[in-house]
Amino acid sequence: MGSGGRLWHTAPVTTATNRARRRRADGEETRAKMLDAVVESIVDKGYYQTSSNEIARRAGVTWGTIQHQFGTREQLLLAVMDERWRNLEHLVATALIEGDTLEQRLDAVLDVLAQHYGTAANLAHLQIALDLTHDPNVSADARSVVRRHGTELGKAWRPLFDQALGDAASDPELVTYAFLTLRGFLTANLIASAISGRTTKRSQRDLLVEGVACTIRARAAERGLAVD
Repeated sequence: MGSGGRLWHTAPVTTATNRARRRRADGEETRAKMLDAVVESIVDKGYYQTSSNEIARRAGVTWGTIQHQFGTREQLLLAVMDERWRNLEHLVATALIEGDTLEQRLDAVLDVLAQHYGTAANLAHLQIALDLTHDPNVSADARSVVRRHGTELGKAWRPLFDQALGDAASDPELVTYAFLTLRGFLTANLIASAISGRTTKRSQRDLLVEGVACTIRARAAERGLAVD
């Protein structure tokens, strides 16, 4: 009932509206398949063997459909990076870092980082980023976008370390050290696994976490910052 005794009626959902929603959902699903096809092909066949036709075949569409959606191959690769960025933002926003000790919290951070840096898709994204920043045929705008992503990446993880390091998170050098060390461990392990199938033992991971925690505690003690 509206003001003045008038009845408010909700407009019915029309068949045309339902069709529009279905088309939008189908379009989003197709777009996701195209982006996934790029990553899957790079992982399976390598960056330089990932042709336009191979991407289209894996996505189940024609290259013309992909061009209609993204324009150029360069724009398609940038869209892959943008999608990865959105996934990263969601990952950080929903992550909860808990633990009674600094080691436990750093281990939890490592688990979250592994969802981004510990998967085969990360190898594909690294190759895309390297190509877009070094290929002389890539536009200046595209190189600028990739570099900006790289600059912002370290900042994007900051909320995780705010949860993990306590007062020590106020020291930007400590946060950067922790991030680079944990990321380096995951990336190195990923590359080794891709080349030789070798994976890091749990004991080696524990040593890494203990070493990072020891360094953070020593630096925090020098500056009177609490970590536990």
